Amino acid sequence: MILAGEVALVTGAAQGLGRAIALAYAQAGCRVMVADINEAGAREVAAEIQAGGGEAEATLLDVVDAYSGQAAVQATLQQFNSLSVLVNCAVFAKYGPLDEIESAVIDRMLSVGLKGPLLLSQSVAEPMRRAGRGVIINISSVVALTGVAYSSAYASLKGGLDAMTRALAVELGPMGIRVNSLAPSAIPSAMSNANLDDAGWEERRRRTALGRIGTQDDVSAAALFLASPAAAFMTGVVLPIDGGFSIAGMVPGVDLAAVGRTRD
Repeated sequence: MILAGEVALVTGAAQGLGRAIALAYAQAGCRVMVADINEAGAREVAAEIQAGGGEAEATLLDVVDAYSGQAAVQATLQQFNSLSVLVNCAVFAKYGPLDEIESAVIDRMLSVGLKGPLLLSQSVAEPMRRAGRGVIINISSVVALTGVAYSSAYASLKGGLDAMTRALAVELGPMGIRVNSLAPSAIPSAMSNANLDDAGWEERRRRTALGRIGTQDDVSAAALFLASPAAAFMTGVVLPIDGGFSIAGMVPGVDLAAVGRTRD
């Protein structure tokens, strides 16, 4: 129960990584506000946590609307009398060739994935400052660390998110607020499965140093660590959760598991 006494607001928590992080936090003793534009889905996750003996409530949140973000923060404070952790996980993503990405899609991606976390960080900064401590965790991506084709818009918003992480870490650090990013590689979910077929998943596995695809549990465990006292002296960090994908330096098609190793 390493997060006992903490209160987390998790965005995009009705599904995917947001849901996995909300469940992991609750299991670790954290009280969780499950926030999502899909209010019915958020209520289902909150009910799942409650059924497992955890404390959770759900709230409607449109991250691109500043007033909606402020309302979600106030709902969390009213429900739990505290707010010590913000996880910015809400995202809208679409991959494709540069000449096929529509302007409206780019606007939506940047609004949800970059503007949204900035607005939420604004909203939580003051209650965290009053408490003298807090944690903000931004869910970035490996595409901000290495070149991945057909991801120019997505890489742009995640690279901006990492830059925001570093800037806020410096600005908010004197208030006792830590700000870090997690950068997962492709993790199976409804969103990623819509963008990757079996061949795409296999290519990513073969380019991963550990020889496997990551899981939502891999990411939620890292999010748990960054919110915990174990990470008390970490801020401004972009932490890859990618099994070595971003540093492997291998060309597509090379199966790392098949590469022979010799000993002197």
